[in-house]
Amino acid sequence: MDVRSQVLDEAGRLISGDRRSTHGDYGQEAERIGRLWGALLSLDGPVPPATVAAMMVALKLARLTTATGRPGLDSWVDAIGYSALGAQISHDLGGDL
Repeated sequence: MDVRSQVLDEAGRLISGDRRSTHGDYGQEAERIGRLWGALLSLDGPVPPATVAAMMVALKLARLTTATGRPGLDSWVDAIGYSALGAQISHDLGGDL
C-alpha cells in the first residue's frame, strides 16, 4: 500500500472510530470550540463549526512548515481528517461536494 492510501485510510479510521468514540460528534465539538474561541477573541458570536475545522487544518499545516527534521505523517493525517470533518459540516449545512 502506498503512503497516500495509508494516510487516507488512517484519517478515515480516526475520524470514524477512535476519536469519534472518545470525543463524540465532531459537529457538536466544533460548535463548542467555536463558542469558546468566539468568547476568547471577544467576537460578537461564535466561530462557525466549518471555520473551526478550517482553522484546525491551518494549525496542522503550520506545524508541518515549522517541523524540524522530517515531519511526521500524523500532521498530514490530521489535516486530512479535519478537512473531511469540515466537508461533512459544510455538506450538512447545505453545501455542495
